[in-house]
This record gives sequence, C-alpha cells and structure tokens, in this order.
Amino acid sequence: MLQVTLASAETGNSYSNPADLSPLEAQGRALYLEGKLPNGETLTAIGAGNTRLTGIQASCVNCHRRSGLGGVEGNEVILPITGRALFGGGNPVIVQIDKQFNQRLSNQSEFYNDQSFAKALRLGQHISGRSLNPLMPLYAVSDSQLQALTAYLSTLSNAWSPGVTDNDIHLATVITPEVKPERRQIFLKTLNELVDQHNVNVVSGLRQRIPPIERKMHNRRHWKMDIWELKGSSSTWNEQLEKWHQQSPVFAILSGLSEGDWQPVQQFCEASKVPCWLPSIDIVPNDANKETYSLYFSEGMQIEAKVIANQILLSKPQPKKIVQWVGHEASAQNAGVALRQLLNSKDIEIQSLSSEESTVSISETLKSLEAEDVLVCWLNTDELKALTSTTSTPLGRIYLSSTLAGENIPNWTKDWAQQTWLIQRTELPKMRAANLSRFNEWLSHWQLPLIDEKMQSDVYFSVNSFSWVVSSLLNNFHTDYLIDQAEASLSMREAMQVQEEVQSMMMGGGGRRPQAIKSTSQTPSTQVDTNSSVDIGLLSKRESISAYPRISFGVGQRFGSKGAYVRQFLPQINNFDETKAQWIIP
Repeated sequence: MLQVTLASAETGNSYSNPADLSPLEAQGRALYLEGKLPNGETLTAIGAGNTRLTGIQASCVNCHRRSGLGGVEGNEVILPITGRALFGGGNPVIVQIDKQFNQRLSNQSEFYNDQSFAKALRLGQHISGRSLNPLMPLYAVSDSQLQALTAYLSTLSNAWSPGVTDNDIHLATVITPEVKPERRQIFLKTLNELVDQHNVNVVSGLRQRIPPIERKMHNRRHWKMDIWELKGSSSTWNEQLEKWHQQSPVFAILSGLSEGDWQPVQQFCEASKVPCWLPSIDIVPNDANKETYSLYFSEGMQIEAKVIANQILLSKPQPKKIVQWVGHEASAQNAGVALRQLLNSKDIEIQSLSSEESTVSISETLKSLEAEDVLVCWLNTDELKALTSTTSTPLGRIYLSSTLAGENIPNWTKDWAQQTWLIQRTELPKMRAANLSRFNEWLSHWQLPLIDEKMQSDVYFSVNSFSWVVSSLLNNFHTDYLIDQAEASLSMREAMQVQEEVQSMMMGGGGRRPQAIKSTSQTPSTQVDTNSSVDIGLLSKRESISAYPRISFGVGQRFGSKGAYVRQFLPQINNFDETKAQWIIP
C-alpha cells in the first residue's frame, strides 16, 4: 500500500539540490520532471483522444509545472498537486485560478489518500467519484512508482524559498566590475528609487483598503535590497556570490548590470535556485535558453548576430566573402564570435579586422569586397567615424549594430549610407517613446535624469514586473512558482498595463487629452531621434511598456523579446527608415 508522509509546516525543509533527496524522492522526481521510471524505462500514459504519451510527454511537469502549483492554460485550470494540496497537512495550499484577473482562488475541501490517489492516476477518478478533466492522462503505474511520486510531491513547494520571512522579501542586484562609474551610479539611483517606492506603497497600502485576496494571504512584503558588486577576475565571482548568499540568503536577483561576462552569475543562480530577473546586459550566456531560473529581456548581441546571419543566408546571390570589423567593446567581441560560429559551416569566407591593423591592410581588405559581399561593423560611433574618414567606401552590403553605434550616425558619408542596414533589438523610436511614456513620466515625477534610456527603462520594467508577479504568488513564495508565473502571465500583464495606461492618460489632467511626449534619450550607445513624439494613436497601438516591441515568456522560454529590426539607411532623410523596418525572428 502507498504511504503518504508529509511535512506539516510552511517552513520545513526546502530541497535546493536533487542530491538532497532520498532515493525514493529522487525516483519520484524523475517521474515528475522527466517521465522516467525507476528501472530506467520511460513512463507511458493515455492522453485525451486516446493519444499515447511517453517519457517527457507523459511527465507531470508539462501541466502542473515545476512548482506543482499548476496555473491556467487557455480556458483550462490546472490545480495544484503538491503534497499538501493533495493529501493535506500543514497550511492549506491556495493559488489564484482566475483566467483573466486573478481574483478566484483554488479551494480543496477534501484530501486524497493512497487508494483515491491511485484511482485518480490510473482511472481518472476524482476524490468525489466524478471523472477528472479529460486532459488528465491515465497512467498504468505500480504501487511502488506511486509511492515514489508521492514521496517527491511531499517535498514539492513545501517550504518557502530562502530570503522570505513573514514581513520581508530579501533581494539582491549584481553589478560586474567593468561597468562604467556613471552607468553604475544612475543604475543604482533608478533601482533604489523604485525599491523605496515599493516599500512606501507596502506601508501605505496596509493602511488603506486592499484587495481581499491580498489581505487574506498577507502577500505584501517589505523588500530588503542588497547590492552585490563583484570584484576581480570572473573566476572568483561564484565564490563571492555564494558567500553573500550564505551570509544573507536572497529570494531573487532583481535586475543587474554588466558590460561583459554574465555567465558566472547565471551559473550561481541555476545552482542555487535563485531567479535572475531581467538584468540589463548585452552579453547573454550562450546556454541561457536551456536554464531554469534566469530570465532575460532578449538574447542580447547573439540575436543581432543571428538576424545578420539570417539576412546573409537569404540573400541572392550569396556572398563569397564576409568581413567583420570588430571594435574594442566586449559586446562587439561577443557578437563577432557569435556571427563567425553561425556561418562557419557555410561555404563563405569570413575575415575579421580590428583597430590594431594598419590603415593600408584595412583598405586593401575592404577593396577586395565584391558587390554581393558583406561588411559587418561591430563598431561604436567613434570607431565608425574613424573607419569612414580613413577608408574608401567598399562594395557590398554593410550591417551595423544599434546597440554599439546608436540609431543616428553622425557625419555618415553619403556613399557608405546608401548601402547600410541597422540591426536593432529595441522598439523603433516613435513607438518606443509611446511604450516608455509612463516611464518618462515617472522619471520626471521623481526628478531623475535620463542618462541611459534602455538601461534605466530595463530597471523600471524589471522591478515593476517582479512586483506584479510576486503579488500573484499569494503566500506561495517558491522560486519555481515565481518562474512558472512569469512564463504564464507576463505577456498578459503587459497587455493589461497598456490598457490601464491609455485609460489613465485619456483621463489625465482633469480629463484633458495628454500632450505629445517627446523622446529625450541622449545616451552614448543608444542615441534616438529627439523629434520623435507620441500621440494617442500610438499609445493605443502599443504591445509593450518596455523598450522592446513585446515581452512574453512561454513555458521554457528565457528571452522575453525574440527578434530584432532590420532598418535601411535612407539618405533623403539622413536616418534609418522606420516605416519599412522588418522585425526578424530567426
């Protein structure tokens, strides 16, 4: 017979590593996450429409998620199946199951025992005797396999993750050593203002009328924020991060700033089950899409390289040669390596240039390009100016990165401009100004300078999206559930926020129509058209409240924005074309 053994408190053991599980619990984990049986064979099940499911297709995690707390998929509600939710013991498990506005709660009045649990899995029979949802597969599992699954479920989302107390959530942000002092300063100023604002709202909100769900679950908590500034070689960063986390555990790393390597931070987050929530970085680790606890705005320079590779491979005739001019910045070096790796297997000659080479060598290389060939310039504005002023215009198509060169190219020669395309990860200037209208109002209200539009708006979105998702956890403060909820609801959150902002602006100022808002970003790395302005039509067409066209995470997705724009330079307007820009998802 099955033996149901469960912890009884919200603050019991929390397994952060599969090695901490007992052999029986580890067998159950393999069933739950991978669809693997203890004997090494794959789990099988019969799904809707008599579909045969095997292995990972039959695993519980597909619907009930890593946290076991379920969620909403379309019109279907997936209820929690953690040990406490199924079998009782300890505080009741309550989650939000409303399909749109997160106001309805799960309500478990009866609990399973070993016999009824076996009937649920094998026969699809609810504890009440009715049939379960047809989407619930039927499993031909043995008593020993059920016992292993039950043992694992008893550990699942049983205890709050580290960094959470009855009154506080402990967070950290990470800054890597190479960040320029002026960027570090405005990053911290923006982040601290947002955290302070959150904490003030928590205190004032508790004095006011708050939603019944939040009052019942007491999910409004004060944030304690640590600043983890890494020092020295990246080989020592993991030790520094582990030391800080051991001394004062955190629930998540919120935002973060780097101009170089982020891989050690990601490795720490994955090993420690600490979510890395939307840092502002350009060099995203290569394996980020395979990880669990790290969420990024985009794939960074990698997506720019992928879009360029996509454009090159689709072009006709195919180029015989590609020349990459790679600048000094770490993000340029990263992009150059990425593009070479993407095209290495193709029958195209790839040659790289750097600033260390002589002007004669550079000129000769550029002169060797034919009309169908490609020059990719991973260069900032100053490097581009030096290149165009010292070398003649090459034949062939030229690609630039807006991350490095910005969106306005000063002193751009007419001959170079006529064959140049810009690769841009962020939204186009006019729509981006609309997306960031509330952000710009916030800066103005708190009298914060706009030094780096992309980075500061990244921080703004990171903090506000984190706050919104944490509120949906109720009192289920589990890092797995935080990631589950991000995957399930962040795109809905953006859509709702867009609607709310449009309504607010339409009613703002005593009902007066809001005046056009000008984009005022003047950053060294991302200069935008200061003549861009926002009208109500643009505000209503938005799909995002970030610097990106849209932020959306599906199950297992780790990049909120999936592509980049390709914009052609138009000499007649002396700028890159917005009207015919193509959004490419490679």
